[in-house]
Amino acid sequence: MKTKITLFLLINTIFFYQAYAQCTGADFEERNGIAILEMESKLAGSWRKESVSNASAGSTLAYRGSDSFGAPGSSVITYSVRINSPGTYRFIWRNKIGVIASSNPSTEHNDSWLKINASDFFGLKGTHRVYPGGSGKSPVANGATSGGYFKVYTNTIDWSWSTKTSDNDAHFVYATFNQTGVYSIQVSGRSNGHLIDRMVLYKESSYSESTAQNLSTAQTNCSGGSTPPTTPTPPTPPPANNTPPTVSFSNITNGQNFSVGSSLSVGLSANDSDGSISKHELFVNNSLVDTDGASYSPYQLTQLSAGSYSLKATVTDNSGASTSATVNFTVGGSTTPPPVPTPPTGNNPPTVNFTNFSNGQSFSVGGTLAIGLNANDTDGSISKHEIFVNNVLVDTDGASYTPHPLALTSSGSYSIKATVTDNSGTSTSTTANITVGSGSPTPPTPPTGGSNNPIVNFSNLSNGQQVAIGSTVSVGVNASDADGSIVKYQIYVDGILVDTDGSNYTPHPIVGISAGNHEIKVIVTDNSGATASSTIVIVAGSGTPTNPTPTPSAISFNLINASSNASIGPLSNGTSISSNDAQGVNVRANAPTNTQSVVFTLSGALSRSWTESAAPYALFGDTNGDYIPVNLPNGSYSLKAVAHSGSNGSGSIIANTTINFSIAASSGLTAKTIAYPNPVKSDGRISLKLPTGTSGEYTYYVTNALGIQLEKGDFTTSESQTDIELQLSNLGRQIPGVYYLTLVSSVSKQTIPIVRE
Repeated sequence: MKTKITLFLLINTIFFYQAYAQCTGADFEERNGIAILEMESKLAGSWRKESVSNASAGSTLAYRGSDSFGAPGSSVITYSVRINSPGTYRFIWRNKIGVIASSNPSTEHNDSWLKINASDFFGLKGTHRVYPGGSGKSPVANGATSGGYFKVYTNTIDWSWSTKTSDNDAHFVYATFNQTGVYSIQVSGRSNGHLIDRMVLYKESSYSESTAQNLSTAQTNCSGGSTPPTTPTPPTPPPANNTPPTVSFSNITNGQNFSVGSSLSVGLSANDSDGSISKHELFVNNSLVDTDGASYSPYQLTQLSAGSYSLKATVTDNSGASTSATVNFTVGGSTTPPPVPTPPTGNNPPTVNFTNFSNGQSFSVGGTLAIGLNANDTDGSISKHEIFVNNVLVDTDGASYTPHPLALTSSGSYSIKATVTDNSGTSTSTTANITVGSGSPTPPTPPTGGSNNPIVNFSNLSNGQQVAIGSTVSVGVNASDADGSIVKYQIYVDGILVDTDGSNYTPHPIVGISAGNHEIKVIVTDNSGATASSTIVIVAGSGTPTNPTPTPSAISFNLINASSNASIGPLSNGTSISSNDAQGVNVRANAPTNTQSVVFTLSGALSRSWTESAAPYALFGDTNGDYIPVNLPNGSYSLKAVAHSGSNGSGSIIANTTINFSIAASSGLTAKTIAYPNPVKSDGRISLKLPTGTSGEYTYYVTNALGIQLEKGDFTTSESQTDIELQLSNLGRQIPGVYYLTLVSSVSKQTIPIVRE
């Protein structure tokens, strides 16, 4: 009996050791075609584990670092997954937008970088594939992508399984694993406030989407068992009697001709008489464009241009033997072959260092440190320079770098990082730490607040201005803030951020401007977080601005629902408005195209004088198109708007319009909403008890005592459901104090003081 027990224990010990050894280095594994892991199981850099309502395990992975829109590499977490059954898997993750932006909340704080080091990593929409930048495969996904990473985003604010890549052309995410073994999944921070709950890899042939998304399904933590060894076994040399596989093109014949602009799905027929096919490869004009495992998905050639093409298909069997087939075809009848791409010889990364200070150097309080750089690329050129101070991007330059001035106004320790990117997309960084004063940081002075937004305009360029092709155009800016200071300048050229400066703006040079129309936009931010922007179009050469809009003879007005930023309708002379429709509203002036500012004068039951120097021109102001709500009291009004050719009411008068309108009495809600618990705790959870009979859509805002918006969201209620629960995560992270919750509907507006204990 003792012998049997000893043998049993020995067998179990050996089994446990084998299972442990097989799972060494793997965080989770695929079992029967599915792999599941809670993502907060690992942390790195600025990723945090946070308790969030409705997270699958009560907590989630949250990125709280600086935005890293340009390239991956910030706070990389590497997960390892054991694949026991080779094949193609769909990848999804459960995610949520954790920071609600005041403008376009469903497209901000909504993405992270993802890289799966599989045999093939791609996005799929129908039969169309896209690949990450830097993978060597094409076509590449739209938008930001580099280093083999996809930008993976959601456009749903609350928890969802929305997992998409390729901007404005959403593709689902897939990975193919040709062999059993351990593969890595890397997640890099991109947008501050993006929350990710759990991730799933699953075979669509084995599981439905709803089954894969079922939160009651347990994680597949790596346990070993009957899984294969950690390192895939190298392929055995083909036996001497192995019959090689066969392959042919199923829908293309040699010498076939196709029309210009057509698309072609490349079909293959492959077989192995004494085994199976393990790999398919497709080459176009000697360049590898597609690699599949045992299952081949037809490769799509789209928008074919005129010329001659050579297609080669290579298949490999399970014994390692390979066979190829080649077919040549033409497009548009041309016999001139397209240029064969030159194989890359390998890119040398750029170099960068600081020229006028060193790591550990000390400086006195006061003065300014101009951050000098020496950057070089031996086999190309530098295309971008970036400066980070304490992990915050403070300066972005293109090929030409202007030293960033760092004001040494406060004592403390500072981390300065410079990142340069070459023309091949490879980046290099260097970091130095300096000390100012005693090294003990001086607490920052909180902003003093104020209700005035900053103003900004171009100082040396005007809309429609013509410049010489190939010249250097200097972008000058004038900006001011009546109740504070400007802390950031951003310059966009044709929609691309090309320059970021702090409180001191250095004119941005557009070097060798190309022919055509170019949109230039400047955005400034003040010390309270408010922003203002101005946009012009300049013309290089003899062209004219695209789609010029005829100048109207007068100014028209629209009444705006400030909760949805949508027009309620035109506001014209003699209009009478129900008081229900005059709550939570704003008024927009539709001014001529060449307007640079509009001066408003409102008199009557409510009076206001206001100047707007950036479109949309709103009577009660806006933040980048997010209108500020106002309740208009009953009574008669006179509204005058004057459009000027210069900012702040300067220059010549372009248009001048005055209208009269009235707000008529109507019944509205008089009962108040109750918020509880109040004080609110660190979890940010709060419930609302709305008045009986309430129904409709509400928008809520949370602001601090300075008027800075912390939260924004929407909910819908009905007469049968007047109890609403809100998750105010940002409020829960604030310091103790008094905050304000504002509820806006089409008929009412109420502000409730909230105490954060």
